[in-house]
Amino acid sequence: MNIIDSVTQKMVNLPLDKQTQILDFVEFLMVKYQQENSNKKYAEQLAIERIKDINDPTKWVTVMEIDDEIDVESSLENLRNRGYKIKIPSKTK
Repeated sequence: MNIIDSVTQKMVNLPLDKQTQILDFVEFLMVKYQQENSNKKYAEQLAIERIKDINDPTKWVTVMEIDDEIDVESSLENLRNRGYKIKIPSKTK
């Protein structure tokens, strides 16, 4: 007996309202699964598009040149402004 048959057999003995709850839950899982897959595919599509024209700086979130200085404090402030909780451990011992 496969899983679908087993679930179906057990559901038959449940009251109608419980069967409805199970159906609602299954539909919820289907929507959630579809959204997760579409988000993953979208991210993969963006990555593939970026690779096609690797020298186009408009396709990349961060554009830097080799040996450019990184303003760490400014970057951390941007993250804080976006709501991230940033904690940097002290390097002193």
